[in-house]
Amino acid sequence: MKTKLRNYIVVGRPQLIALALLFCFATFCITVIQRKPFTADEQNHIWSGRQIIAYKAIPRHFQHTPLVNLAAAAPMKFDANRFSDPRQALTQQDVQKEVMRLRWMLRAPFVFAGLILGASIWYVSRRLYGNAGGYIALSLYCFSPVMVLHAASIGEAVPSAWGIFGIIFGGIAISHNLYAPMRKWRYRTVLLSIAATLAIASHPAAMVVFPAALLFMLYLAPGRRWAALLVALVSTVLSAAFVFATYGFYPQALRQGIDLRAWLKYQPEVSRPLFFDVRFLMENFTLAYILLFAVALVSYMLWKRSRYFGNTAPLFTGLCLLYAAMITPLTSIATIWALPFLYVFTGGIWADLLETRHRKWVASALMILLGENAWLCWATIRLALA
Repeated sequence: MKTKLRNYIVVGRPQLIALALLFCFATFCITVIQRKPFTADEQNHIWSGRQIIAYKAIPRHFQHTPLVNLAAAAPMKFDANRFSDPRQALTQQDVQKEVMRLRWMLRAPFVFAGLILGASIWYVSRRLYGNAGGYIALSLYCFSPVMVLHAASIGEAVPSAWGIFGIIFGGIAISHNLYAPMRKWRYRTVLLSIAATLAIASHPAAMVVFPAALLFMLYLAPGRRWAALLVALVSTVLSAAFVFATYGFYPQALRQGIDLRAWLKYQPEVSRPLFFDVRFLMENFTLAYILLFAVALVSYMLWKRSRYFGNTAPLFTGLCLLYAAMITPLTSIATIWALPFLYVFTGGIWADLLETRHRKWVASALMILLGENAWLCWATIRLALA
């Protein structure tokens, strides 16, 4: 079944399957929102955002960047006149309903970011590897407990992961269009700038992926490297201006906010044991996914056919981010940044395996492992909410 909307949006079986998977992701997020109270970290985001909105006050400590704080507190602006009579008595039931309503309202922007990141993973994977690769990568994302828990919470992890994903694959997409006239790729330059803004304004350390994006652009456009450098320069200037705006155009605030010395401190003796802690690994990687990734990595190393740019780029980016997680204080968030790229890589390799003469065995193993991954995701979420 295939229906065209306005002659440019195509809705067919692949899109419906992707929507079904995203619906599962949204269902998990709803469960988390209903059961998980606001954490101290979430309350700090909300309070800092309220300070910015009410008093134009930029927080002195930039553990949380203004963009995330604003996104956390902005929905409360609609509640400014909710209770017209301050003398009105509220029962305990009224307070409980109000708290639940606030959970939905304030976490909704981050759930939306999680859904868009999932849609981006599916779009990129499907363009690279076909429908099978798109389904596998999106399924791994939608049934990832760490992505569900962070998408259903107020924080910088998911928005910055979305921005980083856009920087890498936005740069790759632009590189394929650099041989066309400028009008064909100028709007992609703006999109790349927006992705960079979202990433850096959500977490300043996200700017470390810029060198990888530039490297891919120069590699993919050997005859148009001057154009790739021009795009990178324009995107950098635009994103710098947008990030400056999120800091209220205060130079001192920007300097403090993008100071990376604390984030990029070399501390493998601290970060590596934390990364390889069994509890941390189980929170970020299910056993089923570890097996799927191990098979994909071994296939990539031994099978020459699988070693092409579409598989190499996400693997290289994901492993670099995991390395950053092992040697810097970015252990937790860099692991989350790496996961979308690892899901894309895993989907690509398994899509290649499905095209071999052993496709029936591969398909059977894949369905079992994906089903096990979904069950482990639900079990991990229930344990986290217990």
